[in-house]
Amino acid sequence: MEILIPGLILVGFMVWASTRIKRNAARAFEREEIETPEFSLIKPDGFLAMAEPPGGLLFSAYSKEFGTGEAESIRRATAEIAVIPASSLDEAVELAKAGAAQIVEATTGMVDGKRFAYLVAETTVNGIKRTVFTKSFLKEFAAVQLTATCLADHSPELAPKLEEMLASFALK
Repeated sequence: MEILIPGLILVGFMVWASTRIKRNAARAFEREEIETPEFSLIKPDGFLAMAEPPGGLLFSAYSKEFGTGEAESIRRATAEIAVIPASSLDEAVELAKAGAAQIVEATTGMVDGKRFAYLVAETTVNGIKRTVFTKSFLKEFAAVQLTATCLADHSPELAPKLEEMLASFALK
C-alpha cells in the first residue's frame, strides 16, 4: 500500500507531463508570424522553424511530414533564408536558376519600395523531382533570398502554403 500511492502519483504526473509536451510540440507546427531585425514572414501551419538555423542561414524551416517511396527520408518541404553574394538582382536570379531543369515562372515586383525577383523552377536531385520557389531582394552588396523547396509529388498540397510564405516575406 505504501508503494501504490506514490506509484499512482508518479503515473499521474507522467500523464500530465506527456500531455503538456505533446500540446507544446503541436503548437510549434502552427501558423506563425516571424519578425526579426532583418526580415518578416508568415510561417504556414505544418512547418517547424528552427531556433538556431544552421550554416549562417537567417531562417530555416521544414515540414512535419516526409515524402513517400524513394523520398521517404526527405522532408516534403523546406524553406531557408540565406544571404548570398550578388552585385545585382539579376545575378541573384541567375544563381537561383542554376541547376533548374525548367523555369515555370519568373517575375519581378516591388515591396515597400524594394525591388524583388520571384522564381518558380522544377529540378531533379538524385532522381527525385522537386519544385523550388525563390524570392530575392538586393540589400547593399548581397542578395537576401528565401528558397522554399517541395517534393513535386506533394506540390499541389504544399504550393499554396509556400506561396503564402513567399508573398509575406519582406526585408526591413
